[in-house]
Amino acid sequence: MGNREHYINSILAGDDCQILLDHLPRLVMLIDFDGTILFWNGGGEEVFGYRPEEAEGQKVWFLYPERSKEDFLKELKTLKNNEPVDEIFMGRHKSGSTIWVDVKRRILTLKNGNKVILGTASDITPSVETSKQLAQNKRRMQTILDTAVEGIITIDRHGSIQSFNKAAEEIFGYLEDEVVGENVNILMPSPYHEEHDQYMENYLDTGEKKIIGIGREVRGKRKNGEVFPLELSVSEVKINGELVFTGIVRDISERRRLENEILQISEEERRKIGRELHDGLGQMLTGIGLITQNLANKLDSNELPGAEEAQEIADMIKEADEQARSLAHGFVHLEIEEEGFNIALEQLCKRAKRLFNIECHQDLNCDFEIQDKMTTLHLYRIVQEAISNAVKHGKADEIKVETEAEDNYLHLRVTDNGIGFSNPENRKKLKGIGLNTMSYRAHKLGGYINMRESPEGHTILDCRIPSHEFEHFKSKN
Repeated sequence: MGNREHYINSILAGDDCQILLDHLPRLVMLIDFDGTILFWNGGGEEVFGYRPEEAEGQKVWFLYPERSKEDFLKELKTLKNNEPVDEIFMGRHKSGSTIWVDVKRRILTLKNGNKVILGTASDITPSVETSKQLAQNKRRMQTILDTAVEGIITIDRHGSIQSFNKAAEEIFGYLEDEVVGENVNILMPSPYHEEHDQYMENYLDTGEKKIIGIGREVRGKRKNGEVFPLELSVSEVKINGELVFTGIVRDISERRRLENEILQISEEERRKIGRELHDGLGQMLTGIGLITQNLANKLDSNELPGAEEAQEIADMIKEADEQARSLAHGFVHLEIEEEGFNIALEQLCKRAKRLFNIECHQDLNCDFEIQDKMTTLHLYRIVQEAISNAVKHGKADEIKVETEAEDNYLHLRVTDNGIGFSNPENRKKLKGIGLNTMSYRAHKLGGYINMRESPEGHTILDCRIPSHEFEHFKSKN
């Protein structure tokens, strides 16, 4: 009986025969303590390409180009301590190609009491190559992320940050290790910091999207506490069944600083024009009107010709004076400086009635004080622009201006009965430069503008500003 049959009979009669039988579809070999292959089953040809008669009698390390007798003897000490060994090796196929094999070894006692090493090996080259390709793709993707100009942040369905690229580190001042695992709301100022988790829950429960798939300007918060404007777009994707959100952010602080300088210069020019209209042209028209009225009175009292024409000229000058002063108020916003925001809105609505021949109502349901003049001006200009758009583009003849305090926000709402968004051309005009300017003003105050259409087809412009921009903020109700 040859060695091969001897070992097979010894094993099959032993308590460990099931081990050999379980592994017959893969390579199974028996090795003595000198490293000589004593038994090699048919699975060896599938893995390494060698038939039993080609492999039996050879030293086992001939299968592994990076291993030697010394490596085998080191592992033998571990095996003799009854500790099985399981490793992945790079092997050499009979064809000369490189393969990756999952190798398991343990000591096996034969029926005759002799001990040998039972080794099994499976070809895992496809999975190793796939893993290497995935690792390479991951490195390539990380390189792309780290060289991207925009900050790229991924979070899971609970709002925990999963990744944070180099640009995001520069924007927010955090290192990736500092934020991974943290809730993304650490990158947000109040009140958005407190509201974010509830927003996530509402979206997951209802599917209602407020920002996902829609680019928006929001406020971010750096590590040093600085609040700044940024553009944010969010997308969602399922990876291995798990929902992942990706946010792309761009710091627009410098752009907003330049825009604010331009806006302030524009406002100063408006102020100068308004003062000139009010103090210059307005006073001149008032003087001319008084002189003309006196002339008309004299002509009338002396029953001289031209009295009626002089009176008509006096009336026209008076009307021109009133229009000039109305324009002056629009340019210089005198009521804001002298009376406060609510009075300014009331006067704005009155002028809109007179200039546009429309109904313009106000319902101001909250009291607040604004210390910063630019904050007041931004709010005033938003309402002024909304009324102008409603008349010019929406063809409205009835407008309502409302303010109310709700959930730590000032809600400033302008509703009109115009043609709404049903007309594509009107939609384009309403969402043009005027809306962009209003949105910019709102973002300067930490809020945002939302324009929508009511069920009746009317246009509603909502401006929502956090209450921390104001003092003594409260509802009148």
